[in-house]
Amino acid sequence: MLRSLWFFLLFLSIGLQAQFSYVMDQSIPVKDEQGDELSLAWAGGLNAAHYNTMDLNGDNVDDLVLFDRMADKVLTFIRVENNYQYAPEFEDFFPEDITNWLLIRDFNCDGKKDIFTGDIFGINVYTNVTSADGPLAWQQFTFYSGFPGPKSGALLTTGLSGNKINLQLQFDDLPSITDADGDGDLDIFNLRFVGEGSIEFHQNFSKERYGTCDSLDFEKVTQKWAGLAECECGEFAFNNEPCAPGGGRAKHAAGKSLLMMDVNGDQSLDILFSEADCTNLYALLNEATTANPTINSASVFPTVSPVDFLIFPAAFYEDVDFDGRRDLISTPNIFSKTPEILNANLSRSNWVYKNSGTDEAPVFSFTTDSFLQDKMIDVGDNAVPAFNDFDGDGDQDLFVSQNNSPNASATVRLYENTGTAANPEFSLTENDAFGFSASTLYNLKIQFADLNRDAKIDLVFTASDFLTGQTKLYYLPNKSNSTLDFSGQSVEQTNIFIVSSENITIVDVNNDGYQDLLIGKSNGALQYWKNQQNSVLSFTLEDDSFLEISANILRQNISGTADDLDMDGKIDLILGDQRGMVNIVPDFRNATTANGELTNVIFNSIANDYKSKNLGGRIWPATTNIFNTNKPSIVVGNTLGGIYILRNDEGESLPEHPSITIYPNPVVRNETFHIRIDRPADVQIFSSLGQVITAKASIPGSGTHSFRMPSVAAGVYLLRFTTQGKFFTKRLVVY
Repeated sequence: MLRSLWFFLLFLSIGLQAQFSYVMDQSIPVKDEQGDELSLAWAGGLNAAHYNTMDLNGDNVDDLVLFDRMADKVLTFIRVENNYQYAPEFEDFFPEDITNWLLIRDFNCDGKKDIFTGDIFGINVYTNVTSADGPLAWQQFTFYSGFPGPKSGALLTTGLSGNKINLQLQFDDLPSITDADGDGDLDIFNLRFVGEGSIEFHQNFSKERYGTCDSLDFEKVTQKWAGLAECECGEFAFNNEPCAPGGGRAKHAAGKSLLMMDVNGDQSLDILFSEADCTNLYALLNEATTANPTINSASVFPTVSPVDFLIFPAAFYEDVDFDGRRDLISTPNIFSKTPEILNANLSRSNWVYKNSGTDEAPVFSFTTDSFLQDKMIDVGDNAVPAFNDFDGDGDQDLFVSQNNSPNASATVRLYENTGTAANPEFSLTENDAFGFSASTLYNLKIQFADLNRDAKIDLVFTASDFLTGQTKLYYLPNKSNSTLDFSGQSVEQTNIFIVSSENITIVDVNNDGYQDLLIGKSNGALQYWKNQQNSVLSFTLEDDSFLEISANILRQNISGTADDLDMDGKIDLILGDQRGMVNIVPDFRNATTANGELTNVIFNSIANDYKSKNLGGRIWPATTNIFNTNKPSIVVGNTLGGIYILRNDEGESLPEHPSITIYPNPVVRNETFHIRIDRPADVQIFSSLGQVITAKASIPGSGTHSFRMPSVAAGVYLLRFTTQGKFFTKRLVVY
């Protein structure tokens, strides 16, 4: 009996999973304002990327591997005919615990690059154990501490006292890993963990002691390489001198980034340095040798068009233009958009300086401040997507709201669907849709819903006001039943106040025809606020832990949307949070808990399996029937300022005639009835004699939509549906 029950539950779970299965789709063309197509439109944006190259697909050509600190996410791009193509399927094969930073280096000289990354105890190392015909595979390298018991998972070095210790880093530090002494094994330079801002050198004695590269046998040679100490941003003490009294830090007080390379071609390692309070990158040139360095000056770098971010630039040295010479890439080494950098334009945060010299003697010239980003939908940070047929032409258009700073009011980008419902194509036609730039609002997150229950789709949004510091739920009433017309309308406020990072989902939770609220709280809880159905729109707290989702530090500021994803007539809840994963609660109105939510919903073509996936840190999901199929897609915006499309891989092309269900039928006058339809349409009610009873109302494709029958005489009425230029009629009996 128990065995039979186990098999029943197993196959029930598999069957349920199969109904919610998606692929990351990049097929829809997108054009910028100039009409040029974005080749990486749906790659999800970039903010604070760490740059590395390695062969991902086994074609003996280096591809691109990025790690974006703001999303804690690996992004993979393969090289195709000297262009980069976003290839998210490779991301799933990287270790899940990559954090803080990522440097990919071949430490064991086997021709396959390995992983060095951050850890709470210092540095983790993963050996590349990929087989000739297999997918990427890694094995964590462990270190013998000299004591009985398990080996250390964190990289060890021999300290100045002669004991094995963790090579410890501040979480905000970026070390440099390179072969400093030219013996073939990799050495490490890092900022001193405690004390003054000096540079430690940890020499690898693998080649000297074992004749191979693969042992990672480190010793701390010095904790003040070149007698150098950083005092303040751009201020250094040289030749073992202390920082000036009152002008320097006594301790390692801020994060620091480090790149050791030969900047001027004199065959000795120099330093490219920055710290968390700096806007520039500084070059400290070594006037002697790497073994006996002498540094006497620091200057902004490069001398022409120097790196100049609002905060904390880091430097990377990789060939990104396929000419065989490594280029200089600089990005902000930040993990969040703190108050000090709210004005940073993160849509232009990947600076590239082309190397026209050689690897040994580079010559850098500024090329772009938006490498790869200029080929993506990238609004900077915190992209929140929403869809609506704003022009009434029968297809869905894309709106992306931007979470700008208090000193720059928010805006909404409009990507008009210039294709068709079956073959969409988006073109950026407006950078300030709805005119938010003239307001005092920022931290904008939009969605479309009939909030005031007048059968018109309103613009609903949360935003912060830099005059009051408050974040509220607002809506802009729509004047039109078939398009978006906000002319002459005033923004309406509700009684809902939230924390700036929190999110609100508009959804009819109890299926009474009135829109309710689900609020993702900063503590991780999901609240249900019920619509009071008053003449003045208001909500009251009904459940502080909806679906038993209570406070949880691992899952904060939940965002969401609701739709009938599998077209079974039941509304499903799609949730996201700061982990970046899409979570689906099937038929959420009849669920008592979210414990059965589905996470492994994105297909990986290499693994031939469905995975959960970080889609860019904090995410905001929306749904739309963008491919004219019988199942909607999930579109995800993220903290990196980009957009991903998840297309249901079991969706079938819609038939010529729509599937329309009306219930209850008959319906009592003045009572609510529901419409299910498999595609976007306008609906209008007529009497049996052709008299117009209601104006047109727009219905998004998929899902169940509630309407209140007006006070009319009993009889037979006709509901006329208009979709893609065709008319379809259904009867409704009123008693």
